[in-house]
Amino acid sequence: MRELKEPGTSEGLIGCGAYDGDTPPDERRAARARAAVIATNPDMLHRGILPHHERWSALLANLRYVVIDELHSYRGVFGSHVANVLRRLWRVCAYHGSRPTIIACSATIANPRELAAALTGRPDFTLVDRDASPAGPRTFVVLNPAVVDPLTGVRRDYLKVTRAATGAFRRGHVATLAFCRTRKAVELLTRYLREDEAGVVPNQSGPGGGVDPIALARAEKRIRGYRGGYLPEHRREVEQALHSGEAQVVATTHALELGMDIGGLDAVVLAGYPGTRAATMQRSGRAGRRRGAALTAMVLSSDPLDQCIAADPGFLFDEPPEHARVDPDNPELLIPHLRCAAYELPLCGEEGLAGVPAEELAPVLEDLAAAGVLHAETDPEGRRRFFSVGESFPADKVDLRSSMEENFTVLEQAPGLASDGRLLAEVDFEDGPLYLHPGAIYPIEGQTFEVVRLDWSERKAYVRAVEATYYTEAVCQLKVRVVAPIAIDEARGRGLGYAHLVRSVPGFKKLRFRSHENVGFGPINLPDLELHTVAAYWTLSAVVLAHVVDPGRRAAAALAVGHALHHGAAMLLMCDVSDLGHAVAASPGRGAAGQWAPVVGGRGRVSQEVLSQASALPCVYLYDNMPGGAGLASQAHALGPLLFERVIRILDGCSCKGGCPTCLGVPRGPVAARVEPAAELAEPAASFGLLGRLRAAQVGRPGLGAGVGPGIGPVAPMLRPIDLRAELRSDALHLLHALREAGA
Repeated sequence: MRELKEPGTSEGLIGCGAYDGDTPPDERRAARARAAVIATNPDMLHRGILPHHERWSALLANLRYVVIDELHSYRGVFGSHVANVLRRLWRVCAYHGSRPTIIACSATIANPRELAAALTGRPDFTLVDRDASPAGPRTFVVLNPAVVDPLTGVRRDYLKVTRAATGAFRRGHVATLAFCRTRKAVELLTRYLREDEAGVVPNQSGPGGGVDPIALARAEKRIRGYRGGYLPEHRREVEQALHSGEAQVVATTHALELGMDIGGLDAVVLAGYPGTRAATMQRSGRAGRRRGAALTAMVLSSDPLDQCIAADPGFLFDEPPEHARVDPDNPELLIPHLRCAAYELPLCGEEGLAGVPAEELAPVLEDLAAAGVLHAETDPEGRRRFFSVGESFPADKVDLRSSMEENFTVLEQAPGLASDGRLLAEVDFEDGPLYLHPGAIYPIEGQTFEVVRLDWSERKAYVRAVEATYYTEAVCQLKVRVVAPIAIDEARGRGLGYAHLVRSVPGFKKLRFRSHENVGFGPINLPDLELHTVAAYWTLSAVVLAHVVDPGRRAAAALAVGHALHHGAAMLLMCDVSDLGHAVAASPGRGAAGQWAPVVGGRGRVSQEVLSQASALPCVYLYDNMPGGAGLASQAHALGPLLFERVIRILDGCSCKGGCPTCLGVPRGPVAARVEPAAELAEPAASFGLLGRLRAAQVGRPGLGAGVGPGIGPVAPMLRPIDLRAELRSDALHLLHALREAGA
């Protein structure tokens, strides 16, 4: 967009404009009135353009091309929402007399053509996969920090090693991008690199460590941070500094992984394995785009998933990147968009949607009219027409990214003034308790601010600038339980229910800069974040577990089954792994309701509580990781034994001998190679047809039976960390076969 604009003009050479959340009102009006090229995002298309399409009639009537950049990022539930937004766009375009050609740009996925067809509802894509972009030779280095505690296997702090690796590029004047997993890591790395650049000596007196202020100012220009939460003008400034070459090193989250040309970088440093091969290759590809040689250094942490890469780098390089999948026909997602579509233009019983023929959509519309979701009328020609009812603006009630809460704003304290102080940053609602609790140190590109007060109801955090010698890290606990049944099959030990997911933040640690040693602790008294969703669960009976007597081996097998179900269900339901969550807990007995289950994290680490519960009579929970649910757990439950059959086939298709991060969530053998599951395994769970899926999703919705009281499961003794025995894979397969037979 920057290159299309002529310097000094707002519209540019061919009349182009941006239309997103950061665009000022005057520029929005100008773009709508005069621009021939509009750069926007799915959220603004959903809420700002389609409901007001009459205002955009000139553009929509002459729309020739729709370009979807970063296609691979539209996957899972978010991608399924976007697919339905595009279905609505095609309807509106047809109404105004256009049928645009679609150009989709993707990278680092195994199925770009299939994803494009599923996302847009257009099957006739031509794949252009010959890479003609300028690129020079590329070197990829995997750095595994040295072991500092042989007993526990803990290695040197990976962020310190990342600092050393990035520092080597900095001293060599190599343009470098350093990707970090978290916003906290971005701020720490930015601070450390600036101190190194300016020659700050640790523990030296004075707020600047006795450093020349000019050297410090120069370091602040050369070393920058970039992450979500920075104000739009702050992000644009860093982008410009990187593009112009003023910034030599930028520490960032995945925010710079996509979406912009950031100039000629020579090196990329990855602070930890990003979690997928696709993300690894995408970030690595940020360097070497001008035919020059490029180098990527990935620094591994002590996490089991990272250590798998250290043991077998072939896991990264010998196999293609992951598949991306969407399921726009999921009733929980489709129905809200049908209401939005009916608000924009009345739906007709004789019309279809992209990817859904009219004969399949018509009975669904009749069902929704009978349920009061839509209003049906018959016109003089005898055609059925369906209108939106209820809220006057249904798009405002549908959030594409599953968060309807207002963000927190970070304000500098202004004593004695009636108005709020200077706006410094924004923080997502979910991250507010982690970063903005009273007493937290909130860093912004090396500057440190202390949170003095958090106004929860107004979503405002008041901070003051301080010269802190430590940073803070919140302690987070996540647990889930079934609170009311939807469907229970006690004989088979499985069920479906409404679930309550709670994230509590009881306290925070104070960690000294550089050494990262714990120098204090403080309590946090903020409301828990609660999510009401839907969960499916399966209990492993004592008979099934009879041959797994050892508690550690039983816990390992149960955790492996939970991981396999989670990832297998995501593949079958064509969603992203993060759209689901799973937990393993001791079975509470009848109904599986009332018992809290600790949620299992995603990087291979498990708590002592999880080990203890999984070693008893385990129950595996699979829940939708979004408010109200998205129909995923319901579909997994409805599949019954077919779900376990497919998961078993996925495990059988993996050539590892003792489990790997993909199939069982544990490190694999040093010579195993993962085989991407066959395409036939990726067929949707919805083989029931659209109407069947709609009615299946409504099971148990009208009224709930009496809730089952909380049960108390057996408590296992404290366990040592799990030994990854050779029997793990066979144990997990045995349990999956038993679950499949129990559901038959």
